[in-house]
Amino acid sequence: MANYEFYIASSLEKVFPTSRVKEEKRESFNLLQNDQLNFQIVYFLDDCDKQVRNRHFRVKIISTLDSQISEVKLVKCEYLATENRDRYYISTDPGLYPDLLIPSNGIIKPLVNQYKSLFISILSKNNIDTHKVKIQIEEVLFEDNTGKKIFTNKIFFEEELNINIINEKLIDLPIIHTQWFHCDSIANYHNEIPFSDNYWDLLEKYIFYARTKCDVNMLLTPVFTPPLDTDVNAERKTIQLVDITYDNNNYSFDFSKLEKWCEICKKSGIEYIEVAHLFTQWGAKFTPKIVVLEKDETGELKKINKFGWHVRATSVEYRKFLESFIPSLIKAFDFFGYKKETLYFHISDEPNISCIEDYQKAKNQVKDLLVDCNLIDALSDFSFYENDLVEIPIPSNDHIEPFVNKVDQLWTYYCIAQGNMVPNRFIALPSYRNRVMGILLYLYNIKGFLHWGFNYWESENSRESINPFISCDGNCAFPAGDPFLIYPGPLSSLRNEIQIEAFNDLKLLCILEKEIGREKVINIIKDGESCGFTFKDYPKNNEYYLRLREKILNMISLS
Repeated sequence: MANYEFYIASSLEKVFPTSRVKEEKRESFNLLQNDQLNFQIVYFLDDCDKQVRNRHFRVKIISTLDSQISEVKLVKCEYLATENRDRYYISTDPGLYPDLLIPSNGIIKPLVNQYKSLFISILSKNNIDTHKVKIQIEEVLFEDNTGKKIFTNKIFFEEELNINIINEKLIDLPIIHTQWFHCDSIANYHNEIPFSDNYWDLLEKYIFYARTKCDVNMLLTPVFTPPLDTDVNAERKTIQLVDITYDNNNYSFDFSKLEKWCEICKKSGIEYIEVAHLFTQWGAKFTPKIVVLEKDETGELKKINKFGWHVRATSVEYRKFLESFIPSLIKAFDFFGYKKETLYFHISDEPNISCIEDYQKAKNQVKDLLVDCNLIDALSDFSFYENDLVEIPIPSNDHIEPFVNKVDQLWTYYCIAQGNMVPNRFIALPSYRNRVMGILLYLYNIKGFLHWGFNYWESENSRESINPFISCDGNCAFPAGDPFLIYPGPLSSLRNEIQIEAFNDLKLLCILEKEIGREKVINIIKDGESCGFTFKDYPKNNEYYLRLREKILNMISLS
């Protein structure tokens, strides 16, 4: 006889096949309008009879509120952490880890002697008052020959939750959030030619998903192919949005593709545009790959890489190009609905102190062309800001302290190197290391958050495309979970859902601040905790984050 176990666990648990996670026994929850409650249904089948291969169960969420059911799938992880790591990982051993979320119709086939989970989201939308959410799990049998489903009316599990929806709307994300959107990865995985009709359809699908399901409100825009994660003298697939012609010693521009891109962004709700970097990564020594139509010796127009690794950043010809391109680009964006204040430009990604002179030279090439523009760069040496080389620095969260209280528009980021004590989203990290970011963004008064990998489905330095369902670490180049937040489809991940919870924490704290003031909110965050609430010292347990959310919601409901 089949013997099931079912129970509810928090969204912050990571359910592995061989271990039982903590049960969550609360029956009442608060939500704001347009908010979301996440939890998991954990299940285990510890014995079976002859019919086990035909035995399934069905999960029904019975409520006036909308709900979503996803199966939490295990993914293969070989490379879990760099050598610069702490002891607060779930494990750094290679194996199968829970991460991928597959939407489900609720009919589930269990595996014997394995703990598994379903990720459940209850959506409040514009509802108010108290709503009942009934969870019911019933037996399903499949006939051997026909595959016909037989609902036996045998109930394995039943639970009722009370959802109190407060008459207050969840606000929009109060910071700028960009996860670098890699158009070439979409073309490569789906085997589509850039700018074909199918390619545009895919871009629209993924951009809309980034905005509505991942709270991305700024999008990396490939006016030319971004000079990111590419070996010297190598190149990534061309995804340049601006068609450029060089004739009679002059540059001309066709912004038709950029116009279509902006239309999609506007339609999806993207508020800010992040222009591709103007110089190469890790040093700003060379120019990006820029494809130009130019006459050859026969007078015929042919596509060439006018700029790239073969052209120094200080090139006179590149300066000439920029003098024509940047004013035209800003004007085009304005015409397409993105004013100058919504545009953000980069010089070079992650320069270090050894290349500060090269960065200065590159900056000199464009600074007079970008007057009154937003200039941002991910870098972690305070000297760049101290010497007025970057207006809006984006230090990593393990190098942020020198910038605190000195930079008005302070951003932060994390990636492969931030694996020791600080928050990150690696698959091997407990979910609280992801969830805590919302609170820290609030405490540090951070204005923007950047991550390099929304969908980087490539190996190191883009040497080859990878299948993210098979490799979560870029063929052992990055800690698993670092290079991408979503899977092709698009499909969500546990890490994405917890990141959204972190952003929702930030939104709730901002709402409460308007009602009781910042000082009182900070006291609530720190109440009863002995940690320092810094990027390296914060509560290292799931319960703190669950309690704090309910505490904040209770206070909002009473105010």
